[in-house]
This record gives sequence, structure tokens and C-alpha cells, in this order.
Amino acid sequence: MPRSWTRLHAYLGHPPGPVTYEMVAEAVQRKLGESDDLDWKEALPPASPVPGQWNEFAKDVAAMANTRGGLLVYGVSDTIDMVGIDLSKVNDKQLGHWLRVHLQPTVSGVNYLKLLATDGSGKDVLVVDVPASEMAPHFLYGWQQKDKDKTTFNAPFRHRDDTDYMAEHQIALAYRDRFARQDAAEAALEQHVQHTTDLLFGESEGERAWLVVAARPTRPIPRMVPALTRSEAQEVIFRGSKRAEDLLASALPMPRLLGPRLFPEFLDNNPRKGLRRWVDTNMLVPARATRRRGVLVELHHDGTVVTAVDLSHNALPRSHPAVALPVSCPVLISAVFETIALVHEYRLTLRADTPIELRATLQTQSGHGHRLTPVVLDHGHPEVAEWGRQPRTVQPTHSDLAPFADDHALVASATELAEGLLHQFGLDILPA
Repeated sequence: MPRSWTRLHAYLGHPPGPVTYEMVAEAVQRKLGESDDLDWKEALPPASPVPGQWNEFAKDVAAMANTRGGLLVYGVSDTIDMVGIDLSKVNDKQLGHWLRVHLQPTVSGVNYLKLLATDGSGKDVLVVDVPASEMAPHFLYGWQQKDKDKTTFNAPFRHRDDTDYMAEHQIALAYRDRFARQDAAEAALEQHVQHTTDLLFGESEGERAWLVVAARPTRPIPRMVPALTRSEAQEVIFRGSKRAEDLLASALPMPRLLGPRLFPEFLDNNPRKGLRRWVDTNMLVPARATRRRGVLVELHHDGTVVTAVDLSHNALPRSHPAVALPVSCPVLISAVFETIALVHEYRLTLRADTPIELRATLQTQSGHGHRLTPVVLDHGHPEVAEWGRQPRTVQPTHSDLAPFADDHALVASATELAEGLLHQFGLDILPA
């Protein structure tokens, strides 16, 4: 999915959205100069480069990915005049193959936007949208005749309106930045989980087992991108619930055994403003105190999604012998699938083409030491899974979503998260 906020948007004053031919034409007419995230190209890359030869297209993509992402626009001359290109000669598969062959590691998430002229000029353009890469630095290798047929292996990057090559200290810094980003992403997920846990324990009474799921894009949405409106946030939650219903129907033979969907059942889809986020919950407002199952949904402006669901509330009928810390496995499964669907719909709305990292954990108040007791459905009635393990703690589980996840990938991610927790009770995703 192409990025929705680029140099063209910022220069022209456009809101986030797809890059259009009209935007390119206006930028050309206003003589927008090249920069580290915009490169005008007059002609398409040669159709048949010599195998092993230095590949200029791969170099340009790597340079953008190694810097902060950007646009390569084919069909605009060095003098910033619209000249157009023949879109019939654009071969997406071949361009992608060049990136896989000539770059190490390859750059993923590159989009090819074929924009037909809308002004009657016939001067079509190709926009190659390159995201900033979390796997930078990317190296380009091949041989160059101008270097007397020497094989070279360099990491290109954009410097203002030019492409240069990293020196050794810059490469070392790029690797440190990569590892730091990975560590920071893990720390950010943990911070979201911990903040939510502290909030839940401060609001709930008695011992509870809470499912907390945090999902964070590997490239968070920049602060300059306008946040969703309240109505847009409501629409995201609504669409997430509908998609979750479809995902559960395709993943489980009898999804109705899980009961009603949690978010539409226990929330009014009435999100309120929070700290750079929208918050929808049936807790936290004393005037609207409820004895229903506690549910929390947060849609952060940077693309992060956090959900929390009380798994102990009415997990067993009151006539059942007392269990200190029951965990409803059907509610856990439903909550995980609903969260995955919500994460996906939120990413689509933000037009974010980045992978999503997910972390799911069961949180209990420390110091009590009660055993987590799994509760399953037996002929439609909740019962303690006598054959299941009853651990005092459960390790967090992780999964991820690719930038272009389909329903199959969403089900696989939800299943991985849910099973990661259920397997620690000795249970499968389909409890008896």
C-alpha cells in the first residue's frame, strides 16, 4: 500500500491520501526541486540490463530506503518539465526482481503507481514509492565499466538532491540505528502493555486476569500526519468488528460458541480523546459505572492499537465451586481475533504500508500467586478444563502482520497469538 504523506503532499498542502497525476503535474508546473525524498527521472530504467551490471534503478531505491524513503518519478526531465513515459513498458515484476537480485538485504514495500495523464497531454508518469526501511543499510552490488570492471558493494543514500555512498563510519552508524530501532520497538510494546496494566489494576476490583494486546507499526505514523476524526475512529471500530466476525467464521467451525463479539457488545463505539489517541472503554467514567465485562480499546495517532479484556468476569456460573482466577478461553480467542481485525482496519484507514508487531499477554496482580484456571465450553456451558494446566504465570506471545495481509494472513496471526497463550494451559485453539 503506497504511503499517504509524501513530499508532494507537504509541498502542495494536500491532506494525506494517494499520490495523483494532478499532484505530480502541479508540482512540475510549480518547479518543485529535487530533495532527499524526491527524485525526478526523465526515462525509464533500461529494459534489459547486462546480468551482474551495476543497476541504477536498484541504486536509486536503496538510496531512498537508506535515508527516509521517498518518490522516484519517471516522466519528468532534469529541467522539471513533464515529458511522460510509455506505461506499457513498465514491468513491475522485473523491477521487483532487480531489487531482489542487486540489493542485500532487499527492500520490501516498494509500490509502483502508474498514473495516466488526466490533462489530455498523454504524458503519463510512473511514481515509485519507496518506504523508509527498518532493515537499512541496504547494499548494492555489481560491476561498473567506469570502474574498470571492478565489482563494487556500496550502500547508497540521499544527500539533499544527490545520491552518495556511505563511508565506513556511516555504515556502522546505520547498523547501530537498525538495532536501536528494533530494541526501541520492543521497549515501546512493553511500555504500552505496562501502562495499560497499571491502568486496569487501578480501576478493577478483586483479582482478575486481563488479556492485553499491543500492536505497533514498525514505522509509526509521523506526528505531522493529521489524526483521525472521531467519526473516522468510530468507523474503524465498526469495520473491525465486522471483519472479525468474518475471520472467526472462516477460522472456527462453530464461531457462535464463542458468544457475541466483545467490542460491539460491551462498548458503545463512543471513543473519546486521550493522549494522542482515541480511547473507547466501559470503564474510567464513574458516572457510567458498569458491572459488565471490562473492555478497553485505544487507537493511537501513530498507528498503535492497544486492547484489554477482562477474562475472569463471569467466566464461571455462580453455582460453580469458587475458582480464584478463572480465564475464559472462548473470550480470549474472540478478543484476539477482534484485535487483529481492528489493527488491520486501522492500518488501512491510515494508509500505512508498514509491518505490524504484536504482543499479547495475560496480566494479573502481582503478589497474589493464584493459579490461572482455564475455562472452556462443554456443550455450550462454561466449565473448568480439568485436563488443562493451571500455571501461576503465562509468558507473552508475539506475532506480526505483513504490509499487505489478506484474510488468510490475519487468521494466521490471530491463531498464532491465541494458541501461544492457550498452549501454555495445554489447550488448543478449539477447546472441547
